[in-house]
Amino acid sequence: MAKAGMRRPDVNEPHGTESNHKQRYGKGDPVVPEIQGKAKTGNKKAGPI
Repeated sequence: MAKAGMRRPDVNEPHGTESNHKQRYGKGDPVVPEIQGKAKTGNKKAGPI
């Protein structure tokens, strides 16, 4: 007979950290579009506004 500590855990029971509450937060800010063309590849500094 198997020892009590060696028995297989039930798959329906939460184990480890699964019983902890999940974090609820938004998906974050929208992605910034990538710079295209000469602005991306050139080495010229931006002018004053």
